[in-house]
Amino acid sequence: MDAGRSPIELLCVDDDTEALDALATGLDRAEGDFAVTTATGAADALDKFDHAAFDCIVSEAAMADIDGLAFLQAVRAEHPDFPFVLFTAQGSESLASDAIAAGVSEYMQRDGDDGRYRLLARRVRTVVERHRATRAAAETKASTEILLDAAPDAILATVDGRVVYANPAAADFFEVGERDALVGRPVDDVVTGGSDVFEAERAAGQTAHAVETTVRRGDGSTVIATVTACTVTWDGAAAVVGIFQHTTESDTRERRLEALHEATREFMGCERRDTVAGIGVTAASEILGLDANAVHLVDDDGHLEPVAATAALRDLVGDLGSFTGDDSIAWRVYESGEMTALSDVRDDPDVHNPDTPIRSELYLPLGDHGILIAASTVADAFDEQDVALGQVLAANMEAALDAVVRDDELRERERELAAQNDRLERFASVVSHDLRNPLNVASGRLELVREECDSEHLDAIDRSLRRMEALIEDLLMVAKTGEGVSDLEPVDVGAVVEECWATVETGAATLVVETDARILADVTRFKQLLENLVRNAVEHSSATGSAQSDDDAGGSGAVTVTVGDCPGGFYVADDGPGIPEADREKVFESGYSTRTDGTGFGLAIVEQIAGAHGWDVRVTESADGGARFEITGVETADT
Repeated sequence: MDAGRSPIELLCVDDDTEALDALATGLDRAEGDFAVTTATGAADALDKFDHAAFDCIVSEAAMADIDGLAFLQAVRAEHPDFPFVLFTAQGSESLASDAIAAGVSEYMQRDGDDGRYRLLARRVRTVVERHRATRAAAETKASTEILLDAAPDAILATVDGRVVYANPAAADFFEVGERDALVGRPVDDVVTGGSDVFEAERAAGQTAHAVETTVRRGDGSTVIATVTACTVTWDGAAAVVGIFQHTTESDTRERRLEALHEATREFMGCERRDTVAGIGVTAASEILGLDANAVHLVDDDGHLEPVAATAALRDLVGDLGSFTGDDSIAWRVYESGEMTALSDVRDDPDVHNPDTPIRSELYLPLGDHGILIAASTVADAFDEQDVALGQVLAANMEAALDAVVRDDELRERERELAAQNDRLERFASVVSHDLRNPLNVASGRLELVREECDSEHLDAIDRSLRRMEALIEDLLMVAKTGEGVSDLEPVDVGAVVEECWATVETGAATLVVETDARILADVTRFKQLLENLVRNAVEHSSATGSAQSDDDAGGSGAVTVTVGDCPGGFYVADDGPGIPEADREKVFESGYSTRTDGTGFGLAIVEQIAGAHGWDVRVTESADGGARFEITGVETADT
């Protein structure tokens, strides 16, 4: 006998004493942990069974007074699960079938071989240990149920998502009358997201932190409760026991605010409208305690299409339809942009489905994007706090949807700019190589011709070639300005103007700097902007008095160019002939020029560079009657 294991009390039964002795001897040789009691016949066995405690019966089937099957049935009548082994010398398939039908634990034929007794001993031990384990589990369950029944808090035990136990307090908590009304039901019927809460705990295999959830009472109403779950073994199966407690008003308010903050954080990272909608319906359940929620967003056809909905709502109404301009509460709220709270939707003439199981609904517009609907099968399911929190949630959703639209537009703009830049690069390549190379050849040939002869036509050819070179330079600059600006850095406007003045042919012109502004700009692009403005002022304010344009062809004059501050930016002005008011919008058009030798790109480049910085540029009349270009929307540098 093993030192740590109690002996198995066996009652061996046979009306053949020799066979009975052989059975006892065989078991003793096979295993040493049996305590054998013998009975000569079924009647003797029943008497001993009633007056002593045994772990198992091993009986012959063929006996004179009462056969083994009748004996088995007599035992089963009082002890349905007691270990009973038929060990018979006269077995048959028919006997085996009848024994199994009667509930025998094991059936074996004996042949007197010692190996047969060893096999019998192993099977006896197996059925006894199984019975002991089952009995211990039952006793543990009974003890557990006694404790759970006496608990003041509502307790549910679930196996595979179904309630297998509910204590008396649960019947009161869930308002179902009798606790048996809870047993057998899916946990999701009584606890919102209950299967998720309980399954997560079962998978974790450890005591969970208390979580708040919505429970559904017998009358269909819902309340917020705190549930703490832990894993147990219940009837041999892995189970989860949940303890439910009422949540106080302050607890509920804190939970709702935390859920609102969490949803707001999640909204900030959304890149898709349906993601915002999904977060919104989940948050509405947690914040409002209304678990039948949906978000409808406007599609390209102007319909309010369902984008996200809770499982509870789909279970109630099936497929969710879209809303159009026809009469419906949802469309009315969407068009008006005003929140609507209905204690009973059936009282509203615009109810979409008069037979709906929904009773109360909260309609929350999401600006131009759509509408959030929170619903319940119970009338008057929400209060003023629900409405206030719902409006905050809807406002946050609207802001998130606005951000998604802006991001979509920005990405589309970036794609367009990338395509445009690609075209500009190809264009610049053509201008730089395919046009400039033949031009260089022509210029070289012109110099050779000058060495061979002198003709009045050579100067005209030279002017034309130089004009072509100027056109190429401006076209390349237009292509580069289309690429946008790089990193911005602090720039001293006056200092850059003076640098540009030194690089532009200014002749007798005078520069006056009346600004010490420091702004944020792409230095290279900013210089290009100022060079074109200075060149434009000098070349179109010459003594000839020719009409102003945005050109950059040659010329000089005693013009004064002034650079100063204006609201939101700076200006570049001159005292030349100015620009007629009718032409002021045209001067920024590419190719527009009033000079026969101008390229018409100078001011177009200025406008493009300003736009790339996010600045605005406009032309007015200066104090001296000349042209004044104002650059506004400029961001100043921190000093």
